[in-house]
Amino acid sequence: MEYLFQTSLLLFIILSCSIVTESAKKSNRMALKLIHRDTMARNARAPVTLEDHIQHLTSLSSARFMHLQNTIDKELSNSDFQVDMHQAITTSMFFVNFSVGQPPVQQFAIMDTGSSLLWIKCLPCKQSSSSPRPIFNPALSSSYVEYSCNDEFCRYAPAGHCGSSHECLYEQVYINGAGSKGVFAKEQLTFTTPNGNRVLSKPVAFGCGHENGEQLGSELTGILGLGAKPASVAVQLGSKFSYCIGDLANKNYGFNQLVLGEDADVLGDPTPIETETGIYYMSLEGISVGEKQLNIEPMVFKRRGARTGVILDSGTLFTWLAEAAYKELYNEVKAILDTQLERFWFRDLLCYHGKVNEELIGFPVVTFRFAGGAELAMEAASMFYPLSETDVYLNVFCMSVRPTTEHGRQYKDFTAIGLMAQQYYNIAYDLKEKNVYLQRIDCVLLDDYSPS
Repeated sequence: MEYLFQTSLLLFIILSCSIVTESAKKSNRMALKLIHRDTMARNARAPVTLEDHIQHLTSLSSARFMHLQNTIDKELSNSDFQVDMHQAITTSMFFVNFSVGQPPVQQFAIMDTGSSLLWIKCLPCKQSSSSPRPIFNPALSSSYVEYSCNDEFCRYAPAGHCGSSHECLYEQVYINGAGSKGVFAKEQLTFTTPNGNRVLSKPVAFGCGHENGEQLGSELTGILGLGAKPASVAVQLGSKFSYCIGDLANKNYGFNQLVLGEDADVLGDPTPIETETGIYYMSLEGISVGEKQLNIEPMVFKRRGARTGVILDSGTLFTWLAEAAYKELYNEVKAILDTQLERFWFRDLLCYHGKVNEELIGFPVVTFRFAGGAELAMEAASMFYPLSETDVYLNVFCMSVRPTTEHGRQYKDFTAIGLMAQQYYNIAYDLKEKNVYLQRIDCVLLDDYSPS
């Protein structure tokens, strides 16, 4: 009996230590809430007609698609860093709060897996526009350190070059307007986690922008790039990060989150990724509707040069599918629904009268199948977006997948999987293993929302 008691006590102590250790790990990890763009809306004019509403959503997602293409298309410029600043701001779905320096100065930035530099507004500014948020002053931070142009890491600065005092300068060039120019430096970041803890990072490289044009807007203070280049925060903080997206239609869904570093939520099945110029390319092998595998040649999804391959995007709302794959999916969905529902005709979009949560009960799951066995399963609420949130519109819904050829024939072999397809999924990147992990989950279950 005494032996059993001692054994039970030992197991209890081991289990308790494990729970305490895991709790400490959770409370000290770099987790932060993702802020839905619709919670920021200020005096937005509602589209007048149903057609206007469809066009507004399509235009928003189209602009994001072109932002991605401008980022990765080498033919646009000799610079790998040339992207459209206005498109990045107006089309991003999620934003993040964090602080920079000691004492910490709060930032409000775009989360972007399509770029690889963290940069923020810094004083002194060459522009005189007012900002409702405090602007970081490096002269007042005890932890701010500039890179010398002789420092090896300076070579990772966008268009890095020497300043008059041998400081490392960067120039993030943008299409259609001025970009961000300033000093390439390193600073500590402070994250306030969803459960209220404050976590301090090691010093990371970032762009301290003194000249940022007028396009950034008064609310935003910078861009948090999570691409695969060495200057990316994702690479510097441990080569892992994860994000979890819940219900996109509900702007008040409060559990969307981003986790940086080794304590990221790496869950589910892995699939290999390749990186090129900081962009993550997926290995999509096929698409099925219910039990039916669509007749799509695997070569359609292969990365074989410019404007080809598959990416998983953190900004675009819709999924933009390569032409051959889109035709197969469109025809299959149309064949299923045309016999049951009345079409709503608008341009070449696949829209129907009705409500997603009523007419599409039992609609077959559309599954994207990746190398290694990982899957992204799209139920009806991810495959279709409703246009009946208010009495202004009739009950109409449309398919959330569009052909990339809408932007030109040159994109016929490119695919960008959008956020609607990622609803209720945790997406984790392991840059050392070169894998992405996909796990279907309600983000509230990831434990960062309970007090510690």
